[in-house]
Amino acid sequence: MYNLTVGSIHPSVICVEISNLVPSLDALVDLLNSEYIEEELPEFIESYARTDEVMPTDKTLGFVVLNSNKKIISFSFSAVDPETKAGLTKASEKFKQIDYTVDLDLP
Repeated sequence: MYNLTVGSIHPSVICVEISNLVPSLDALVDLLNSEYIEEELPEFIESYARTDEVMPTDKTLGFVVLNSNKKIISFSFSAVDPETKAGLTKASEKFKQIDYTVDLDLP
């Protein structure tokens, strides 16, 4: 799940499938480096937000909370496989490189 505040836009929480999480974070870094961040946010959401029906067997594994005005991102996950964990750690470094304060809470 993502909770994004980008510029003056605060869309509702979006759900990203775990298999798209790391690619979405790479795209988010690119989005945050854009001078057209607010205009490109809907395209980001369209590309990565899950659109299929939520099923009873689905579960939330964690949250990504971002506030671009404050340059803060928080990753909090209860369960991820080792490959996803490595991807999250690598993504957190990319956010640090663009001067974001990063909070990383992984199992």
